[in-house]
Amino acid sequence: MRLSVALCTYNGVRYLDDQLSSLITQSRQPDELIISDDSSSDETVSLLQRFAANAGFPVHIFENESRLGSTQNFAHAIGLCNGDLIALCDQDDIWDKDKLQLTEECFIDNPEVSLVFTDAEIVDKDAQPLGYTLWESLRFDKTLQEQIRTPQAFELLNFRTLVTGATMAFRTEFRDLVLPIPDRIPLIHDGWIALMISLAGRLEPIDRPLMKYRQHAAQQLGTPEIGAPPPASSLLMDSQRRYDFASEISKLTAVRQRLEATKTRYKPLEGEDLDSRLNHLTNRVEMKSQRLGRFPIAFGELFSGRYHRYSNGFYSFIKDLVK
Repeated sequence: MRLSVALCTYNGVRYLDDQLSSLITQSRQPDELIISDDSSSDETVSLLQRFAANAGFPVHIFENESRLGSTQNFAHAIGLCNGDLIALCDQDDIWDKDKLQLTEECFIDNPEVSLVFTDAEIVDKDAQPLGYTLWESLRFDKTLQEQIRTPQAFELLNFRTLVTGATMAFRTEFRDLVLPIPDRIPLIHDGWIALMISLAGRLEPIDRPLMKYRQHAAQQLGTPEIGAPPPASSLLMDSQRRYDFASEISKLTAVRQRLEATKTRYKPLEGEDLDSRLNHLTNRVEMKSQRLGRFPIAFGELFSGRYHRYSNGFYSFIKDLVK
């Protein structure tokens, strides 16, 4: 089984050397390292070139002529990989020496698994432990770990950010399902990849921190603080008086369109009816512009059971009637 690592860089000199060093010391080294640099203006590319000359495994560096942004830069790197497995890699973290080995073993031992992800130790800018893990910050407990192994994975990932790209690897056979990554949806690359693969394959979490996930001021996204509410989609925040369903509709529309475009190659798992979910959201939007007309729509949604499947049950029903 060939294993590719897709590393994206942008002005990463400050922390990049630590990550590159952790790749060198992997007990199972990558068969190739694909690096997509997003038009860095510092010495990132020079550092990468020096690393490539002595890495001991193939390193291919691609420089973008203009900035793509994080999500499309990862899409570019993923598209260039040649392995059977693709592991995503951020420039500012530090991998445990057994990360790739244990990830590959998980795929080998579980042929039905399509995507593997791990926990991570949260560290500060100097790589000093902050006393908690990524999964603790996301409240990804044992119950959710079991649920994400089932067809309920899509439901979880539609509402929660649980799979972090830097901890993720997936089978290359699913690349055409996730690429291209659409713009103008409320997800970055890791959220989109995990959501799409959850519809056509099985996810497997490794309950072990296999990297140091660095927190610093310059990173795109960090982790929630312990005790903060878990990240959730807007539908779980239906208690707010005002809510625009447009972002949720745009995301699910993109998912449905991709499934339709790839239906000859990928068969969605049983249990998710995107048309039903989208119709429910569209109807809730339509009710906002009507007064008397909202009553038959709302009761239709209630009797169909969709308020309880896709929203907050009677609370959402009453809210739509009185607003």
